Amino acid sequence: MQLKTTATVNVQSSKKWSGLKHHMQHDPNVNHSNKDIEKSLTKYNVHGVIAHKDKILKQHYGQFITDHDAKQKRSDRKYGSVAAYLERQHGQPEITAVATFGSKELLTSFNNQLYQETLRNKTFKGNLARVNFNRHLLATYAYGLTKYAQGFNKRNSHITLTEYYAHLDESGAYHLHFEGIPRGHTATGKPSERFTRALVEQYGTDDEKHVKGNKEKGIDYMRKWRAQEDEALVRCMNAAFKERFKTPVKFELTRTGVALKLPMDSYKKHADEIVKLKHDKEALETKNKSLQASVARENKRFEELKQANDDLQEELRIREIERKRREKERAKERADLDKKHAYIEKQKQKIIVANQELDAKREKINQAYVLLGKLYGVLGYHYTANGKNVNEKVAKGELIPRQFNKSGFPLLFEMIRISSIERLKQLQGFSLNIGHTVTHHNQKPSKSPSKRRDDDFGPGL
Repeated sequence: MQLKTTATVNVQSSKKWSGLKHHMQHDPNVNHSNKDIEKSLTKYNVHGVIAHKDKILKQHYGQFITDHDAKQKRSDRKYGSVAAYLERQHGQPEITAVATFGSKELLTSFNNQLYQETLRNKTFKGNLARVNFNRHLLATYAYGLTKYAQGFNKRNSHITLTEYYAHLDESGAYHLHFEGIPRGHTATGKPSERFTRALVEQYGTDDEKHVKGNKEKGIDYMRKWRAQEDEALVRCMNAAFKERFKTPVKFELTRTGVALKLPMDSYKKHADEIVKLKHDKEALETKNKSLQASVARENKRFEELKQANDDLQEELRIREIERKRREKERAKERADLDKKHAYIEKQKQKIIVANQELDAKREKINQAYVLLGKLYGVLGYHYTANGKNVNEKVAKGELIPRQFNKSGFPLLFEMIRISSIERLKQLQGFSLNIGHTVTHHNQKPSKSPSKRRDDDFGPGL
């Protein structure tokens, strides 16, 4: 016989295993929230312990806690034990999960057909009474769930199943409750109690193990893990029926959903409709993929436009910064130029004032030279050139007599000295021509008793 069936493993990490034990044990003295318990079938439930929880927790956290405590000098910063560490970290180092095989409606129809098939072929060696057959059938389902639990730790390298309960006495599908301890690590290598980190450790690459918070990968690995466990549950149930029944039974995992909840006869009756719905579903999926591709193209175009806009905004920002920089430089240049112009104007004013002061000084000097020239005349020295009195020019040094080769006050002092000598000579009985006149060399010089040309100007006069 062949039957398409569902198999689902759901993680319920929010529940505490200790709080579920009374429900799992189905104690008749406890008022359970699930009222649909067939107490006559409770004896077929199976409980098992695969690994000791404390031992697994010590293996996972022990070395980390030891290394941590060895580095601490203050006792209040040490953990001391795994329990103390978990209490301080508020961690929940275990998950609870439910592995469900098939549906009640589907398996009820299957069980009836299997019984009729067994009667026809007489392959079952035990008592073919329906009651005895049902007991054997329930034990087979319990055996399949147990085989699934016992093989869990071999399939999963970083999740350890510690304890389980197989339930066959509830009104729903046959299922298995189990407790597991995730044994993953954080991106930094610290032991982690999170189920998603255990999946990354189990399926991920070395690079992914050191990435923090990759939600999409976590979802992908959760799907991969559920597919693995769903298929394993179906394989274990096939192995159980093959071992305990001689009638060939083949369960096949399927995901067709609501149709599988129909009884077998109803399922066959509506098979054509189901096929049509399946084709419609495939067509919708194809259309959906096309729409997704179109959306992906539009998203890509949008990203390109957004990137181009960002680039443009960045270029405009850089241009604005450059413009402000140039304006600032030009303003600084204008300020420097204004300072230079102001400095130049100030210097011009200083030059004008200096020139005025220099002109005044020159005027005073000229007046002094005029007075000096007059003193030459008082002393009896009259220098003429081209018929003009040039005492003032001689005093300025513009006309230098060859006799003295000097002018100005040195010449005056020399004149005073000579006049004094001449006065002394007069007092001693000598008579000299005091008022002699010296002319330019182009004119005929006045005659003197000595007949010398010492009073003539030099060749430049």
